[in-house]
Amino acid sequence: GGPGTGKTTIINAVLKIFTRLRVRTILAAPTGRAAKRMSETTGHGAKTIHRLLEFSFIKGGFQKNEEKPLNCDLLILDEASMIDTILMHHLLKAVPSFATVIFVGDVNQLPSVGAGNVLNDIITSGAVPVVELNEIFRQAKASRIIVNAHKINTGILPSFENHVPNNDFYFIEQEDPQKVLGIILELTKTRIPQRFGFDPVDDIQVLTPMHKGVVGAENLNMELQKTLNPVQDGIIRGNRSFRVNDKVMQIRNNYDRAVF
Repeated sequence: GGPGTGKTTIINAVLKIFTRLRVRTILAAPTGRAAKRMSETTGHGAKTIHRLLEFSFIKGGFQKNEEKPLNCDLLILDEASMIDTILMHHLLKAVPSFATVIFVGDVNQLPSVGAGNVLNDIITSGAVPVVELNEIFRQAKASRIIVNAHKINTGILPSFENHVPNNDFYFIEQEDPQKVLGIILELTKTRIPQRFGFDPVDDIQVLTPMHKGVVGAENLNMELQKTLNPVQDGIIRGNRSFRVNDKVMQIRNNYDRAVF
């Protein structure tokens, strides 16, 4: 199901039922961030699939397999659309033959990290029972982002209601890249913080589909740095300057610091 349709609520309900029945349950997700989010929303510990299968470079691969299976009766996997063919192969080999596996995800949201379209293939195979959640519940309906995401998935144009109070979805039409850059900088530094009380560095993230160009990731990062963390002493490497209080992106999990 899509966002706001109750996937997390159902996971919690299933957990409550099977915990009372003393069923050995494991929660997992493909990425560290997804696993952390799953732990926060359920109150139960969740692991990444690699950690669950005890992946080791030194020992050469996954330590959990058909000879050393997972110790569970029920395995719940969130964000299952991100699981690729190879990882799914190793995961299912490690699931005991008597155990139940529940895949939870949104085929329209996050694609497989590697090769394959596993969740979608499982759904369309007809080999396993499938339940699709398609009703957006009241709390989620308050977000135009969620409503418009569902509209786009069904081929309907999103609604742009820029003047609605507490709106969280806006569209600003501008074709000149240089003017687009100026609008982004103004929105990030001034307008959004004033309107919503957000911190420009900690609470706002700018996304772009390109690396190059005026509004590509490379130029945007430099312009945002000038705007949000003005000129000061730093370390220069090539055409980049690294300064104290710069916003950085961590691309590897750090389990010791719970950073994903």
